[in-house]
Amino acid sequence: MISLADYPWQDVRRVALPTADEYRAEALLRAFLQAPAPWVHRLMHWRDRLVAPLGLKVAVTPLPQAGQSLVVGERYGIFRVIAASCDAVLLGEDDRHLDFRLLLCWQPGELQVITAVQPRNFGGRLYLALVTPFHHLIVAHSLPRMRARLLAPAA
Repeated sequence: MISLADYPWQDVRRVALPTADEYRAEALLRAFLQAPAPWVHRLMHWRDRLVAPLGLKVAVTPLPQAGQSLVVGERYGIFRVIAASCDAVLLGEDDRHLDFRLLLCWQPGELQVITAVQPRNFGGRLYLALVTPFHHLIVAHSLPRMRARLLAPAA
């Protein structure tokens, strides 16, 4: 679904999930989109305000409502759904400064979140250097929340 060789910056995170359970792509994506804490949404709001004047893409698409089907090609926040299989979702965006991919993948007993970035120019490398500490912080806080949403009984 993604060739990591094309992306020199990578971050791979894993969290254990019960081996008896199975998680489909739509459940992974919903859990991912619902996982960020409120402070992450505020941080992304400020990111959008800072980068919009520079011509970078911002999160203009609202997150899906409960019961709304998730569609390949749609954007949810800053994430466009590039591809989906039964147990994985590939999100990403290509911009003039960098391309990024985010793979949400379930394997028996484990959830993987793989972030991969290909800077296109100096601006992309600079942007990546600035956001990397925030990326690590956001993923560290969001992954356990994503796991909890996957394990929660359906409402």
